[in-house]
Amino acid sequence: MTESSLFARGFRLEDWVVEPRLGRMTRGQVVVRLRPRVMELLVLFAERAGEVVTKREIVDRVWSSGFVADNTVVHCVNELREALGDVCEAPRCLQTIPRRGYRVLGTIRPLGEDEDPPRVEGARYELVAKGWSAFLVDGGNLIGRGGDARIVTESARVSRHHARIAVSRDGVVIEDLGSKNGTFVGGLRIDGPTSLTNGDEVRIGDVSLVFRCREPKEDGGTVTLE
Repeated sequence: MTESSLFARGFRLEDWVVEPRLGRMTRGQVVVRLRPRVMELLVLFAERAGEVVTKREIVDRVWSSGFVADNTVVHCVNELREALGDVCEAPRCLQTIPRRGYRVLGTIRPLGEDEDPPRVEGARYELVAKGWSAFLVDGGNLIGRGGDARIVTESARVSRHHARIAVSRDGVVIEDLGSKNGTFVGGLRIDGPTSLTNGDEVRIGDVSLVFRCREPKEDGGTVTLE
């Protein structure tokens, strides 16, 4: 990625904040980390917002080589699509243009010089899933598909307001909010407020997570405990 790119410092794609230099996207308290080539692909799409980007242009920019198999490009695009919580059949962020290429949908805006990206790494607790993490802040942490949730998941088996995790000085407690598909801790469906301890397996609908405690680092911030 070129440092001269208007998007090198960071940009917004709808409700995502993208930080190319850190290789991550943040939405609320959810952090998704992208492989370098997937991030380079996202930056290319951002720079060409609203335009169709061909597979040839993707190969030239992301791989800088004369030949890459079509399924390699498709896999990279699908990885980005999954990270954004997008689906090919009803795209919100990334559209496939048959026999031509791909186009970014939605609003893209570079971060301003006085606009700081979100910082949530100081949180004392974290939910870890495949491909993403959700940092838990003090107070209530609403989990669901609704836009007002602090931890948003796109799964159709997760209710709009599915569960809430409360963080206080006394510990961390999760409760189901009357969801259709339930909230599980250690494989058991909960029917009331339930305390969480480091390493607990949590399932929100069909989304599997692991609850982790974090401890302060000497140079600031926190680190996840195993």
